[in-house]
Amino acid sequence: MGTMTLERVEKILKGIPGVVEVARLDGGQRWRAIDLESAYEVSSVLPVRNLGVKLLGTRDHCYVILKDRRFRSPKAPTVYLVEQDLRGDAAQPLEVDGARYAVVGEEVVEGHAEYTEEVIPLEGSFVMFPGRRSGPDVPCSFMLPPLPFPELDREAAALGISGIISISPSVAADQFIRETFGFPPTNALATLLVGFNSTSPAR
Repeated sequence: MGTMTLERVEKILKGIPGVVEVARLDGGQRWRAIDLESAYEVSSVLPVRNLGVKLLGTRDHCYVILKDRRFRSPKAPTVYLVEQDLRGDAAQPLEVDGARYAVVGEEVVEGHAEYTEEVIPLEGSFVMFPGRRSGPDVPCSFMLPPLPFPELDREAAALGISGIISISPSVAADQFIRETFGFPPTNALATLLVGFNSTSPAR
């Protein structure tokens, strides 16, 4: 991918309301973040899988943005509670990287549609779907899936990019990224990783 195209990508990222800083991760930095994510998952008390960060290893380019509270809210849940859909009969499956999962709980996003099934609210920001559970002995885990990134999705064809994903890193990966790029450690700012592939030359 040409330098001009990456400059255009960076210009788009920097122009998004709420974006404070933008930096590009090189290969070593990206794999260090992925390794830290894997180690964090193993050490976590709760079973958590951040598939979005792991998928960054399959992308050609990766950026990190530092954002404040002006940044848009996500249009889809950033956290799910899932069972692996081994039988392939989940009513509303979540598909990530070729695997299917049955959603048994999800983050409540702003403007969500009214739930038409039984739910159990948890602290107002998460709901469980008890009717979707296969059984009490079926293992489930929290999952952070990759999310779309509309600001780049809209310009993908013109930029010559595809496979665009975004994901929030874990505490460990976030700390590494902040230290690497000199981002402040304040909780008032958050990091978000954005990855994509090169396709045809941009127009």
